[in-house]
Amino acid sequence: MSETEIIIRGGIRAYLADLIFPSRCPFCDDFIPYDRLCCEDCFNETLWADENICPRCGKSIMKGCLCEKGVKYDLCVPATYYSGGVKDSVYKLKFRSETAAIDLYGRIIAKRLEIMGILPEINLAVPVPMAKKNLRIRGYNQAELLAKAIIKGTNISVNIGLIIRKNVTRSQHDLSAEERHEAVTTQYFPLDTDIAKGKTVLLVDDVLTTGSTLNYCAGLLKEKLGAKKIICAVAATV
Repeated sequence: MSETEIIIRGGIRAYLADLIFPSRCPFCDDFIPYDRLCCEDCFNETLWADENICPRCGKSIMKGCLCEKGVKYDLCVPATYYSGGVKDSVYKLKFRSETAAIDLYGRIIAKRLEIMGILPEINLAVPVPMAKKNLRIRGYNQAELLAKAIIKGTNISVNIGLIIRKNVTRSQHDLSAEERHEAVTTQYFPLDTDIAKGKTVLLVDDVLTTGSTLNYCAGLLKEKLGAKKIICAVAATV
């Protein structure tokens, strides 16, 4: 799949939807043809993940990776850097119910997993869960949407119940790195099941910030649920 093919979508549903809600680029908000996921200018200008991303932890080696602190997942594949129009697309995704960028990020990640030869070994996709209250307000979990976009066209299933989240009193955005690290230990819990036992799991979230959430959830999947390998995927890395 070439770069041009990555941003092309088709189908009568997209065409009909465009008649009522004309498509806009998730990065610059300009109008775009119904069969495009973003405009070509933004695609070419976006800082997509490159060789400066640590393949193990998913953070920029220029800013300092997380490997020295220890990570429980086996590798992490981000689609892009959290900068420029990407920040806007994530904000719209979380707070304006604008999910247009999800398919694009999913395609980028799926292509990278395919090139790395990893996609065929994945047995199960698990999105990082949201608190029930926030899920009711937003109406969807963006990590779940991204997981479905990544595994589209494969036989991989998405399981939204292996890990649950509760006891949330403050948004992650309001917490420091240390507070995030402490918060995850009281918010995420594994389901008592052997669904993930011995399997390679794709653990999906929207943005990799401190790594605390992915690391803790990866630990639950391995140590509590018996997963063999954890491949993380995120739309953007800070």
